[in-house]
Amino acid sequence: MGRWRPRVVGWLACLAAMAALPGGRPVPAGEPDIHFVDPEADAAGPDDAALPFAPDRGAGPTRGDAVPGAVALSNGLKVPGYLYTTRAKRLKIYNLDRQVHEYVPVPACRRIQAVVEWARVDKQWRFKEAGSTEKVQTGKSYPVRSLAWRLTLRNGHEIVGHILGQPLYLEHHGKRERFILHKRQKGPLGQTLEDLVYLDRVEFGPKPYNRAVQEWAEKAPKAGAEHGTGTSRRPGEPHDPHLR
Repeated sequence: MGRWRPRVVGWLACLAAMAALPGGRPVPAGEPDIHFVDPEADAAGPDDAALPFAPDRGAGPTRGDAVPGAVALSNGLKVPGYLYTTRAKRLKIYNLDRQVHEYVPVPACRRIQAVVEWARVDKQWRFKEAGSTEKVQTGKSYPVRSLAWRLTLRNGHEIVGHILGQPLYLEHHGKRERFILHKRQKGPLGQTLEDLVYLDRVEFGPKPYNRAVQEWAEKAPKAGAEHGTGTSRRPGEPHDPHLR
């Protein structure tokens, strides 16, 4: 499934032993506290304030405003972790109903859901020859998808709109993955729409986090054996160098 395939296998290996690791223990029930990050009041230095990650502090999330939750991809993969965006930034979404931009702190979100506006496979074209305005098909194609996002806040308010390339970071047991909330997604030549995996939804809070951890604890040993990521590595050692 293109560039997502090694990452998917890497998550299977990395989380296969999660139930036995301290980082995989359940988080306390109840709503997480909201931490609003003020750029001027941030404890990080001026050079660190723009960085998405704080220095490594050992176990637990490296950011005080990180929220437990789970990310679900369109291929069915669900990954638990602590979620945050770039330091001192909020999610900037263009509200399609109100026709204005709104700024939402990640800890204020209960759920983010992708809304597929349209999806298709486009043909590749090229100019017939140098200097010509006539175009011809190359016989190759690529998938393309347009996405909006539905943000459900903790107070029940919903916002549906476009987010233009904002990162959402997921951290678990020292591993960090970046997901991009964007409007338009384009795959490489030869891919299908099914191959073009996208971020389907994000759920925030201890309950979705603990559910995802439990699912991994039940499925990861079997999946690890199927992908050849079983007992030959030490607990917590990633299979995919991308996750090191």
